Amino acid sequence: MEAVSEQKNLKMHKKLLLDVIKKQAGSLEKAILEGVMNSIEAGAVSVLCNFSVDENNNKASLSIYDDGIGISTEKELIEHFETFGTPHDESENVIWKQFRMGRGQMFAFGKNTWRTSTFKMEVDIDNWGLIYHLTKNLPHVDGCTIDIELYKNPIGSYTYPTIDSLIESIRKQIEFVKTPVLFNDKQLNTAPEILDGWTHEDENAYYLFNAGDGVKVYNLGAFVKKIEAYIAGTSGIIVSKKRLDVNFARNDVQCDCPIFGHIDEVIKKNRIKNANSKKKYKSLSTNERVALLRDFRDARQPYGDLVSKRIFKSTQGKWLSLKMIFQSKLPWTFAENGSMEADRAIELGRAVCLSESILDYLNYRDTRANFFEWFLRAQLRIDSNKSYYEQNVLNWDRDNIEENITEKTKNYIPYDQNDFDGTESRNCLLDGFSSEYNIVPKKKLNIVEKRILKVLQDYDCWDSRTLHIGTSDTAIAWTNGANIIVLERTWLKKLKFSWQEDVVILFTTLCHELAHDEETDGTHQHGQDFYENYYRITTKRHSNPLANMWRFKRDMNSAVMDRKRQAVIDKQKQAEEKIKEKLGIKNS
Repeated sequence: MEAVSEQKNLKMHKKLLLDVIKKQAGSLEKAILEGVMNSIEAGAVSVLCNFSVDENNNKASLSIYDDGIGISTEKELIEHFETFGTPHDESENVIWKQFRMGRGQMFAFGKNTWRTSTFKMEVDIDNWGLIYHLTKNLPHVDGCTIDIELYKNPIGSYTYPTIDSLIESIRKQIEFVKTPVLFNDKQLNTAPEILDGWTHEDENAYYLFNAGDGVKVYNLGAFVKKIEAYIAGTSGIIVSKKRLDVNFARNDVQCDCPIFGHIDEVIKKNRIKNANSKKKYKSLSTNERVALLRDFRDARQPYGDLVSKRIFKSTQGKWLSLKMIFQSKLPWTFAENGSMEADRAIELGRAVCLSESILDYLNYRDTRANFFEWFLRAQLRIDSNKSYYEQNVLNWDRDNIEENITEKTKNYIPYDQNDFDGTESRNCLLDGFSSEYNIVPKKKLNIVEKRILKVLQDYDCWDSRTLHIGTSDTAIAWTNGANIIVLERTWLKKLKFSWQEDVVILFTTLCHELAHDEETDGTHQHGQDFYENYYRITTKRHSNPLANMWRFKRDMNSAVMDRKRQAVIDKQKQAEEKIKEKLGIKNS
C-alpha cells in the first residue's frame, strides 16, 4: 500500500475546556481579580463587590457589579462569553486581555448568573457541565452584574479563616489598579500615580525597593507574583505601566516578556548599587549576597566586579569572597551550618569550610570537588574582547583563574565518608576528630586552670551554672543548657590573659554558651531564642558577665599574688616546724 500524506487539525477534547475553566487558578481572590479586570476593561468608573453568608453560615454568595459597556449584541455574547479563546480585535479596550479565558475562574467557584443589556446567562459547571442557559429580550440594564452562588462557603477554611482574611487576600490582588474597587462598600485599592515614596519610576513601571520580604510584581496594578528576596537580591513592590506578558493563570510572567526584561534590569541595577555602596560599614543582607552569588554564576555581572564581594557563606556564618577562597592554600569542603567539626577545623587552620546552603541556593547537585569549575563556567565562556567586558572595565587573568580552579579541585577534601566523591584518597575532614566531650576532674586540673575557674566562679553572673574545663576535638566550649558550662582545655591554654583581646574572647564565649538553653555538644545552631538571650545577657544592667572583663586580669594577678603569699607562709611554717622538732618542742 502506498504511503499517503495529509494535513489535519489538532483538536480539543471538551474535558480540556473544563480543565481550563476549573484549574486556571486555585483561589477565590484570583477569580474575583478576573471579574474586576473584566469590569475595568469594559470602561467601568468603579467596581462594586459584595460578599454575604446566610443566617446558618452555610451558603455564601458573591456579586460583582460594574457600570461599563456590558455585552450589547448576541454576536458579542457568542464571541466574548460563549466562546473561549476568541482573539481580541483592535476596537476593544485591551488592558490585561490576552486569552479570553479568565471568566472560567469565576465559573469554577459557583453557579454564575450574568445580567447585561437585555441578556441573562446562567452557568453551573458542577451540575450542567459546559451547557449554559441564555435568556434574551429582558428589560435593558446598564453595565454588567455577576451573581455567584458559591459551591462552598470559603469562610472558616484554612485559606480564609475569617472574612478579614478574605478581604486581605483580595486587597493584595487589586491593590494598585487605577479604577476604584469596593468590597462590601470599602475601597481596597489606590492608584499608583497618586502615591508618594516610590524609589524609582520610568516609562515601564513604578518601583519601591527595600520593603517587605520579597519583590511583589503587579501587572498594571493587578498582582501577578512574588519574587523571593534571595533571587531578586532585594525586596519591594513593582507596578508595571505597560501590560506584561503573563501565563494563562496570570501568576507568572513569560520569560520572553520584553517589558519585564527592562524591569528586571532595574532590579539588577538596584542590587548592584547596594553592593557597591560607598557608605562606610555598608553591610549586605543575606538576600543581596545570594542574588550576587547567582549573578556571578550566570555572568550577569562581570568577574572583576564580584570577585572581591563577600558572598560565600562559611559554616561559621562569616562571609568570604572568591578572592579570599582562591588565595587560601588550605583544603576546602562543604559542611552544614553550625557543624562543630567544621568550626573547629577553621579555628585550627585545617580547612576552609563553606556552608552547604550555597549548594541549595545555586541548585548544585554534582561532584562537590568540581564546584568552582562549574560556578565559573559562564564567566570563562564569555570572550574577554567583547563589549560586555569592555563596558565593565575588567582586570582579570583567565589563565590565573583556570589555575585557581584546578588547584581548588585538587584541594577539595570530603567532609565525611558520605561525601566521598570517588577520588583515590579516602581521607575526610572528620578523620582524626573525636566526637567525645569530656570534663576533666578537678583533681587533674593544673594550678592555672584551677585559678581561672576560681576567679570566674566568684563572679555572680552565670545564672547558677558551674564552670568546668574539658577536652574536645570539635568545640572550644559547650553547655548542657541548664547547670554547667565547659571550656575546652587546649583552646583555653592558647589564650593570653595579659592581652585584653583574649579576655574579651573568653567572656564573649562564656556569654555565647550562657545564651544557649539547650545542649551544645555536637551542634552549634542558633535560633531566634539564642540571639534574644545573648542580647539580654550582654545588655542587662545587673549581673552582666561582660562587666567583669575589666577586673578579670586584676583578679587573676591577685590570685597569683595570694598563692605566692600563701607559699611564703607555708614555707615559714615548715621552717618553724623543723626548728621545733630539733628543739624537741611539741605543739600545744
